[in-house]
Amino acid sequence: MKAYTKTIKGLCPLTRPTKLVIAIQYALLSLAVAGHVHAQDASPESARKSQMNVLPAGGNAETSATDSSGSGDKASKGNAPSTQENAQQGKNPESVKPSETVLPTLVIREKGVQEGYGTKSSIVGTKTRTPITEIPQSMSVISRNELDMRAVNLNFTEALRYIPGVVPDQFGFNGTGFEYVSMRGFNSLSTANFRDNLSQQGRGLYFADFITDPYSLERVEVLRGPTSVIFGRGDAGGIINRVTKLPTSTPIREVELQYGSFDRKRIAGDFGLANEDGTLMFRLVTTALDTDTQVRFPNTGGDRAQIRRFYISPSLTWRPTDRTSVTLFGDILNNRSEASAFYVATQGGSPTNTLLGEPTFTRYSTDQASFSYKLEHHFNDTFTVRQNFRFMGLDGRFRDLNPAGFDADGRTLFRSALSTRERVNQTVLDTHVEARTRTGPLNHTVLAGIDWNRVESTLKSFTGSAPSIDIFNPVYFQPVPTPDSPFIDGNQKIDQVGFYVQDQIKLNQWLLTLSGRHDRVSNVTNVNVFDPQHTASKDSAYTGRAGLTYLFSNGIAPYFSYSQSFLPQYGIDFGNNSPFKPARASQYEVGIKYQPPGTRNLFTAALFELTKTNVLIPDPRTPLGVSQAGEIRSRGAELEARTEVFRGLNAIGAFSYVDVKVTESASGFTGNMPVRVPNLTTSGWLDYNLGTLNVDWLKGFFIGGGVRYVGRVFNDEANTSTTPSFTLFDAVLRYDHGPWQFLINANNIFDEKYYTANNVVPGSGGQFFLGTRRTVIGTLKLRF
Repeated sequence: MKAYTKTIKGLCPLTRPTKLVIAIQYALLSLAVAGHVHAQDASPESARKSQMNVLPAGGNAETSATDSSGSGDKASKGNAPSTQENAQQGKNPESVKPSETVLPTLVIREKGVQEGYGTKSSIVGTKTRTPITEIPQSMSVISRNELDMRAVNLNFTEALRYIPGVVPDQFGFNGTGFEYVSMRGFNSLSTANFRDNLSQQGRGLYFADFITDPYSLERVEVLRGPTSVIFGRGDAGGIINRVTKLPTSTPIREVELQYGSFDRKRIAGDFGLANEDGTLMFRLVTTALDTDTQVRFPNTGGDRAQIRRFYISPSLTWRPTDRTSVTLFGDILNNRSEASAFYVATQGGSPTNTLLGEPTFTRYSTDQASFSYKLEHHFNDTFTVRQNFRFMGLDGRFRDLNPAGFDADGRTLFRSALSTRERVNQTVLDTHVEARTRTGPLNHTVLAGIDWNRVESTLKSFTGSAPSIDIFNPVYFQPVPTPDSPFIDGNQKIDQVGFYVQDQIKLNQWLLTLSGRHDRVSNVTNVNVFDPQHTASKDSAYTGRAGLTYLFSNGIAPYFSYSQSFLPQYGIDFGNNSPFKPARASQYEVGIKYQPPGTRNLFTAALFELTKTNVLIPDPRTPLGVSQAGEIRSRGAELEARTEVFRGLNAIGAFSYVDVKVTESASGFTGNMPVRVPNLTTSGWLDYNLGTLNVDWLKGFFIGGGVRYVGRVFNDEANTSTTPSFTLFDAVLRYDHGPWQFLINANNIFDEKYYTANNVVPGSGGQFFLGTRRTVIGTLKLRF
């Protein structure tokens, strides 16, 4: 709950005001503060300027506010001390100048979190606080309220189920925590991974990837299309920016208990506090998970793969002055998981209920930690400087089984064992200056900066023998010898330095966004299977973005943009004994956004044509499972609506159509569609606050539900095999009573059995990727 306070000085001498006069002034004060709150909601920019007049409850002269997108702005000092402050400083309250009458503090409190799903502004599109309608690129924002309402708390990709242009979980249910996702037809497993506007896409040479616990997030920002100009390692399909929960001036006390399908047990806590004058704020977020999964081994009496996870994140913000803030934060995430839902196929290509892995052998174990800081200083109304830093490391140990062909009987599957030890360290530093100025009739928001991104990866992998398995009558808990044959011993270091500049130029209703960037990249790779082992490469590139937007007074904003991306790629091209070449992309996009004035409703439509070169594609013939293709072109259309249809009824709608083609290919598949890319996805979500019906016993109740459709996908480069489309339904029931909140969420409520794709090779078998089955989760939350 947020408190707004304001102190009014009298304009004329008034030493002994009557009760009537005080009542009148108090009423005027209420109107003034209410107008201030409304202005904050209507205009983030005006809210920032008006903070100079906002004081906290209790008469202190310093506070902080949280803007509409959930991030804290700097604290501001009032112009006059309160009577209480004068008394604390040894001054007699009666000595206050008679020409200045100080009225009692008035406190206006908001009723918690906004219930709607629309957002007015974001930083991710331009690295400056910009209304979404002024960003010349398609984007979506998922609020904390939406994450809670849809019970996003196991895998991060659950947050992306109702977003256009994004397809999560192409490999079905994934207990490992890996964040499989594609954007506008391009695999974005790690390349779209950003957190707090810094790259988090450092990855290992085999399995290792940084993952995110959803409870740690304040919101999620999805920017579609090439984004290298501002963010450096933004990929062709776009980026997904995770925004961390950080300290606020509002006390936070939240405990959450959860139980659900597959014996899921989870506890979480979010605690925040601040000192009296708001100069020092602290927050602690933590969660622990212990659950079985839908991955069930046959012929074992019901043995299931399990997940164990622990997360903790402390953060501290210090505001020594009203112009300066320093935030220190870090986190630790330990993740232990077993087999994923990968089911063996017969020689003829039909699915079975047999899992490839072994209950006592298959393990995915990661320990990751990070330390970050954010510095911000406002020199004046024109210049602001910021520096963001993060160091994060991951230590991963992985063991799994691979298929090795069938026996002559067609039912005995040979298997081999693989184990890896991987480490990844990533250091990211971004420093930039923002200047808001005016030249003649033109208003400028200029951004100039430099960023540095270093990723160091090491890999040790071993292979070994493993017992075969009868795919029609499997026997599990067979002993698997520890793999001891060295396979790959390698390391890779990628350094990238980028210089960027951006100018948002506004003339009346016209807005021109121009951005440019220059990157220099060095890549050093050492792998024992190559001779010579040492491979070094250097690359550089210029990228740019130009966008033109027209802002109608009724909230309609058509735009056109052109953008480019440049992405150094991790891994090794085993075909030519060298690191993968950087990927490049360019995109044309035309669209329209509509946000009715004074509301959070947002409607967007976009058409785009996107071309990417040096694309990495799945390739089971290579040791690392990927190879580099030539060029892929993606054309498509996206629609999105986030709106309050009427009082209490919120809606989300998303639609995407993409036509993705391989336009250059050394393997001879030009004109075909890449694997695991659906050409059509659509979704819709509604929830309703039954309390708006003004029926006493319905107060506090919410109901909601959603539907998701994912079109068919091709399973092979030749486009001879397809996985059919599927439709899933979700539902939620929520009850709020004072500080208590209770939710029951059901995903895939009709328990549709579906596969997201397969990698079957005719005559050689393969695997089917089973989708997420029905899950019912109950959550009890206390905010006190």
